[in-house]
Formats: sequence, C-alpha cells, structure tokens
Amino acid sequence: MSSIVQIIKDVFSNRNVLVTSLTSMIAFGVFNGLWRTWWSLYLLEELGASIQIVGILGMIQSSSSILFQLPGGILADRIGRRWVIALGTSLRIVAPISFLLASSWEWVIPGILANAAAAVYMPGFTALIVESLPYEKRATGYGIYRMLTSIPSIFMPIVSGIYFDSVGLVAGMKTSLTISIFAFTGAFLVRFFFLKETLNKETPKAQSTIEPVKQDKVSPSLRDTFSNLPQLLKGPVLVMQVVSIISGFGTRMVWSYMSVYGVEVIGLTKTEWGLLQTVASACGTPLYLVGGLIADRYGRVPSITFARFLLPIRQLGVLLLRDYNHLILLYALIGIGGGLGGGGVRGGGFMGGPAWQTLIADLVPSKDRGKLMGLMGTITGLTNLPAPPLGGYVWENYSPDTLMLISVIIGFIPVPLFRLFVKEPKTRER
Repeated sequence: MSSIVQIIKDVFSNRNVLVTSLTSMIAFGVFNGLWRTWWSLYLLEELGASIQIVGILGMIQSSSSILFQLPGGILADRIGRRWVIALGTSLRIVAPISFLLASSWEWVIPGILANAAAAVYMPGFTALIVESLPYEKRATGYGIYRMLTSIPSIFMPIVSGIYFDSVGLVAGMKTSLTISIFAFTGAFLVRFFFLKETLNKETPKAQSTIEPVKQDKVSPSLRDTFSNLPQLLKGPVLVMQVVSIISGFGTRMVWSYMSVYGVEVIGLTKTEWGLLQTVASACGTPLYLVGGLIADRYGRVPSITFARFLLPIRQLGVLLLRDYNHLILLYALIGIGGGLGGGGVRGGGFMGGPAWQTLIADLVPSKDRGKLMGLMGTITGLTNLPAPPLGGYVWENYSPDTLMLISVIIGFIPVPLFRLFVKEPKTRER
C-alpha cells in the first residue's frame, strides 16, 4: 500500500502531469462532458440534420483530423511537445463558439474543422505525459493519470442527463457551449504558461527495440523525417496499427449514434442513458490504477487483449438487452473491463488506453515517439473515414439493430490478431 501511495506522489509531483490532469479533468471532462453526449440529438432535433448527415459530419471531422496528426507528431518531435499542445488547445476554443452560433447543421462545419485541427497536439500530448511519468512504473503512472482525469466521467453523464431533461435540449446545449468557451480558454492559458518541455533528442541506442535511422544532423530534414517512418511502423507496431484500424472502424460506425439508439430505439430518457455511462465510469475509474499495476507486473499484452475483447460486448449487450437492470449490469462490466484493461474508447480513445500507449512507448525511442503516434493516428483516421456515413446508411436503409450487429462482428476480429502476433518487448525504451 505504501508503494502505491509513493507512486501516486511521484506521479503528481511532476508539474506536467498535474497541469494536464487538472486541465483535462475540468475543461474536457466536466464542461465538455456536459453537452457532448447529446450533440448528435441536437444535430437531429434542432439543427435539421438526418442520421446520414450526422455520419457525414463525423467523417468531415475524421478526415480533417488525419491531416493534422502526423504533422503534429513531426512538430512535437522537432520544436517540442509544449508549443504544439498550446497551439492545439487554443484551437479547441473555436469549436464551441461555432456550435453556439450555428442556426443549421451546415454552420457547425467551421467548428468541426477547428476541432479537427486541434488534433495536431494529440501525439505530443500523449508523448509528454508518458515522458513525464516514472520510467519503472510507466503503465501504473499512466493508469493513475487516467484514473484522475476520468473522475468527471463518473458523475457528468447523469448530471448532464438530469440537466438536459430539466431545461430542454436547446437551452441546455447553448448554456453548456457558453461555459465550454471559457473553460477551454482557461485550459489554453494554464498549459501555455505552466507546461515544461520533455523532448529528449539524445535517445540511447542500446535499448532501442526499433532501430532508428542514423542522422548526421541534430535537426533532420523533412525528407529524413519521412524516410524514417517505414522503419518505425513494422513488427509489433504494425500489428497494433492493423488492430487499431479494425477496432476503430467497428466502433466509429456506431459511436455517433449510441445516444440516439439509447433514447429513440431502446426508449430511455436522457437521465437513464446518462446513468448507464455513469455506472460504467464509476466501476472503471478506480480500477485504472489496478490496471496499470497489472500491466507493469504481468505485461501490457494481456491487459490490452482483455480490453479489446470487451469493446464490442457493449454494442452486443445494447442490441440484445432491454431490461434496464440488465443494461446497468452490462455497463458495470464494461466499466470494470475498461479500468483493468485500459483500452477501448472509455479507456483512452480509439487508439487505446494506458497499457496501449505505454506499450508503444516501450517500443519506440523518445525522439521518434511523437511522429509514430501521429502516423498511427493518421492511418487509423484515414482508413476509418467511411465508417460514420456507412453506419448512417445502414441505420436508414436497413435498421439500427443491423448496424449494432455489424459493429459487434468487426469488433471481435482484431482480438486474436493482437494476442497471437504482439509480444512483450525484451527491453523497454525510456
């Protein structure tokens, strides 16, 4: 117990971890979480979008994001993590302004593009967090970080559900977006003034699992930067890329429509749907630390395999279950799996959670880490472009249940692929 307390102290004694944790928790977790769940419903009911338009808008954001993640990773490896994070966070302010002023769905596109451009900071953001954690307990530290930043997801879904049921969809959305503008502005200022650079251009070669290209210059040319990428994306990293593509595609087909499915197909109120998300987060968030400890002690691969297996279980349960008590038990299971496995959407986005990100960090040298993460995000986003509109097409031309079933089938495919072809590295990068 004392060792866990010491790890927590070590993690949050680092200024970068403290700054990113607080800004992510308050601006993105609390205030962004107040309205994000109901955005698809707002597009449908207030801004005149159809289900397919909701999917197309999701595709626009994804297609724009992929243009920025790889350049963002390259910039993070060249000029540093801190400056790219500040740039990306500033762009987050534009989206809620655009959404607030929009009178029809066409007018949200500028905000979607700005939000997509903010993806420029994601590779550097992930690299900065990993590099700020104690090397020996990297997965545990990342689990602690995820545990803290996920605290708002415990109460915000039910709070937002009650709030939107009370004041109405339109009034709730406009008030929430207004608050988000101020929250993102505060996050930008805090990150700009208080983050500390972590980029280390002098990476030891002895421990490298993926052999870096030798450079004659400290600052490589753009051509050298791109020529290095094929040497990074091979072996276990290549398998992880394929797994990310398949998992992301199955999830993106349904992700924009989950709240619509819950409210319009199952017949839940916004409060009931919000409570399901709260149950999952309440069960999973305390277990991020346990999941990190397991990943550090027994390896990243078993944790990631477990989380990837549970990812399509959510869609399968929502498809088959109609008793609300059974749905609560389902989301409790999903939360526990996400907390212990640290993967899937709930555990850290389409690319994965703490165990996933620390496995990449174990495999890739610090000086290449940002662009590798950016490259993987770019490839995943590019190949997943058709998923949201395809999901909308299946919803409207077949049925919402058919869409859920297809997502389940796709979601199970990468589980044996990952388990069979990704092994723990013999040495881990710092």
